[in-house]
Amino acid sequence: MHRRLRSALHVLPHHFQSRDEDYLADAFVHDIESDDGIQGTGVKAAFIKCAADEPGITDDVEKLHRAAARASNRTGRPIMAHSRPASKTGLGQMRIFTDEGVDPGTVQIAHTGDTDDLDHIEELLQTGCWIGLDRFGIDVFLPDDRRMPTFVELVSRGYTDRILLGCDAVANLDWFPPEVVAQLAPKWTHTHLFDEILPAAREAGVTDEQIRVMLEDNPKAWLTA
Repeated sequence: MHRRLRSALHVLPHHFQSRDEDYLADAFVHDIESDDGIQGTGVKAAFIKCAADEPGITDDVEKLHRAAARASNRTGRPIMAHSRPASKTGLGQMRIFTDEGVDPGTVQIAHTGDTDDLDHIEELLQTGCWIGLDRFGIDVFLPDDRRMPTFVELVSRGYTDRILLGCDAVANLDWFPPEVVAQLAPKWTHTHLFDEILPAAREAGVTDEQIRVMLEDNPKAWLTA
């Protein structure tokens, strides 16, 4: 089931397929600058979200990322880019952002923690982006016993000020039958990071000050870059 959901991430709605990047960028900008906000709620977007997944950088995905980049340049809002490390999409995403003139320091490549390939992660960090170690508890992508050593090693290599932590949790999990959730993501909750991951990180040598930087300073720096 999760594969079917991911497979939809490479196709834009037909309305946007038939229009160019600047038209899509205008839609992003509306949700940031219009008094109406998002769908008339008055709520304005704090950052711009885009995604590349298993199919990679398709034509539609590239259009979306170029539109997100142009909207970011126009508004100053940062970008959160959903990525798939198994396909190394982050590198392609950063290539597009850089090509569009986006400051790499305004970009978070989310879900980087879905891999324990440290060479790939460091190559991504060399682009200047933030990385999200933000899916603790979602074992279907990578179990915690492989996420944790990567997390600790990245801290030990001096990347504390480039890491954003999280669990990618949602308010409820009624997208899937309970038995599917239990199998694919048994600890997919808002509290798993604090209940289990951070205590284990402290035992592995990550300091309270480093944790504070990742939980407080880094999100503030990314959102206000």
